[in-house]
Amino acid sequence: MKKLLLVLLIFLVGCGNDINKFKNEYEKEEGIEVNISKDNKIKYINAKETVDVLKNKTGILFFGIASDNVTRSVVETLLQVGKDNELTIYYFDPNTVPDKDNDEDFAKILGILDSYLQSNEEEEKVLSVPDVYFIKDGKVMGNKFGSIISYNGEALTDDEKEQLYKDYNNLAKLIRS
Repeated sequence: MKKLLLVLLIFLVGCGNDINKFKNEYEKEEGIEVNISKDNKIKYINAKETVDVLKNKTGILFFGIASDNVTRSVVETLLQVGKDNELTIYYFDPNTVPDKDNDEDFAKILGILDSYLQSNEEEEKVLSVPDVYFIKDGKVMGNKFGSIISYNGEALTDDEKEQLYKDYNNLAKLIRS
């Protein structure tokens, strides 16, 4: 019984650390102001864990970078959708991979997501941010890249946040059913 309580405590502290880390990381950055609730269900993952999510898990996979204004424009709305649908949001910052060209797990991510990825100027498929995937039992059920069509680099209006919420929520419903 003591071992079970210890494991549970470690798990809860670990989740709390992710929540606090995410909150601190996003709120300290310059750019669009964001307020991250402490009751979000964010979980930091690395490239290897991202591959596991894409192959085996159910939840929202969020590729983002705290210093990117487009990412910042969607983060509060995405966290609300995760909370409202009781879904874990797996967060991966692609900048945490130091050598993307030679990282085996990063290559696996690109391979799995190939048909969803944006192309760069050289017509190479790249992982851009923000990119949000709705995963059910290791299968991509839906994807939303970027913010809203009319995004102008500023904080979203209430109407734009409402539209983004609807977009994300409709995709979240696909993995809850």
